[in-house]
Amino acid sequence: MPEANTSFVLRNTSPLGGTPVLSGVEASGRLEGMLFELTLRQTYRNAGDSLLEVVYTFPLPHEAVLLGFASGLNGQRQTGTIVAKRQAEAQYEKSLAEGDAPVMLEASGGGLHTANIGNLKPGDEIVLEVRYAQLLRFEQGRLRLAIPTTIAPRYGNAADSGLQPHQVPTTSLTAEYPLALSVTVAGNWSKGTIECPTHQCTREAVEEGVRLRLRAGAWMDRDVVIVATPLKPLTTVVTASSDVVSTDAPMVVMASFQPPHAAPRKGIALKLLVDCSGSMGGDSIASARVALQAALDGLTDEDHVSISRFGSRVQHLIGPMAFTPRAQLQARSQIAGIDANLGGTEMESALLSVFNIDMRSEDSVADVLMITDGEVWDVNPMIESARKSGHRVFVIGVGSSPAESVLRTLAEATGGTCEFATPGEALEAASARMLARMRQPLWRDVRVEWRGNPAWQTPLPLCVFGGDTVVAFAGMQEQGLPPSARLWAKDSSGREVELASGEAETFSKADTLPRMAAARRLAMVERGEAKALAVSYQLMSGYTNCILVHERAEADKAIGEAELHQVSSMLAAGWGASSDAMLSMAHDVIPCVIRSVGGEVPSATF
Repeated sequence: MPEANTSFVLRNTSPLGGTPVLSGVEASGRLEGMLFELTLRQTYRNAGDSLLEVVYTFPLPHEAVLLGFASGLNGQRQTGTIVAKRQAEAQYEKSLAEGDAPVMLEASGGGLHTANIGNLKPGDEIVLEVRYAQLLRFEQGRLRLAIPTTIAPRYGNAADSGLQPHQVPTTSLTAEYPLALSVTVAGNWSKGTIECPTHQCTREAVEEGVRLRLRAGAWMDRDVVIVATPLKPLTTVVTASSDVVSTDAPMVVMASFQPPHAAPRKGIALKLLVDCSGSMGGDSIASARVALQAALDGLTDEDHVSISRFGSRVQHLIGPMAFTPRAQLQARSQIAGIDANLGGTEMESALLSVFNIDMRSEDSVADVLMITDGEVWDVNPMIESARKSGHRVFVIGVGSSPAESVLRTLAEATGGTCEFATPGEALEAASARMLARMRQPLWRDVRVEWRGNPAWQTPLPLCVFGGDTVVAFAGMQEQGLPPSARLWAKDSSGREVELASGEAETFSKADTLPRMAAARRLAMVERGEAKALAVSYQLMSGYTNCILVHERAEADKAIGEAELHQVSSMLAAGWGASSDAMLSMAHDVIPCVIRSVGGEVPSATF
């Protein structure tokens, strides 16, 4: 019986026939310390005969903070301003009716953003420029940067996640958008190993470090992944910055803690859950099998395990049972036979069913390790159910364009964490890192002790793991004290232990740090205060949009009603067995690996 919810449809309603409005995307970024900044330029051309209103929903990284938005219409540049959502919408409609060319950017949640371009006349070219910053995570000895380019089809009803009809992304099997990207890797990151497992790239030594550039032929059909491994582990860093917006807390302090590893627990209880829905066909289910087999490699006879798979329904394949040699053979046999043949992605019911399996470790409820692409829409009920279960949910996200925001939110709400491994990355290593986290002591009731009296501070994770970064922000009332911070947590016996500490090493005059801190505070305050905070710090949010207007001369005003043109995303490489992402990499993409020799960058093209 066919599923009630479809993942995507193929359609061509464009007044331009086969001519794409989005002609290509260029991007340039810089990675230094834990901060990544990127400027994204999308070029749109109206090559048809109709007046268009163009709408395009595209992804930015999880927790990316917009720093600037501008557009150039036929060479004339305008800069956007963030205002209350209703005010922006009213301005957009007014300018649309008056024949001008308004541009509005909306934040749809979960990293999705929608660009609205009004009155694009035949022959017009407009370039949208989006500049954002993102705090990255140093995890288990490495830093992984993922730049999303497309939105894979998701299961369920997008309206359930709060999207308006025009914000719902569509996917086209025929869309092709070229991508030009360069990333400068600066500072200590440039002296270690740099890998780009997803794309072929060139590399050159520059004054700041190393500049990676994608080779010609890259498309917007997969995340661009860069992995940097330093020569030596990072230490805790405390950074301070003036906040010219706030009068109550004129200094913002950020602490990036690096807790050490502790002695591992011996016995764990592990519930393995693998997504076998149709979207996982091909590359993703092959990756899932590798990750599951690697997870078994990390278990001992002191551990307990169950294995389940899900799609439209749940099947419990193994256990719960002690991981004896006989159980290991049985588990490996079951994993070898799994396939993506269970229909839709009913993730919430699958998790509920796995939560009900009666299995505990010595000192806590069993952990869940789920392997999935995360392509579902309505996630809030699922996250609430997971939070109430008492289980920690760990997730390995697979595929060329996994839904990072969905999976991170789920994992972090339960005290777990995420790993992502697109085609080209080592799944075995991802599973090993997850098992290492699960075996760590259960640090809970995490708190930061700041020097001074913070007017506010951002929430901390439910659990912390040695080898993973813990980031905290605070707004300080006193400006004279040198900032410092200490990270504390309680062990399983309730004893409080200091995990990491640091003194301020840098002071920034830029507004990036206060704006990133304000973005994290939006979820801490009431709606009215959140709207005021977003406007004051010029933040994209559920309460604000970014608006600009290209005012046309009277003789150049647009006349008549514009036709709506929705720009579709490229289908994610390998999605639902539609193609083989690894095969396309073999033909078009040679993964890039750069290793420095004695701190020097070797000269070569990969």
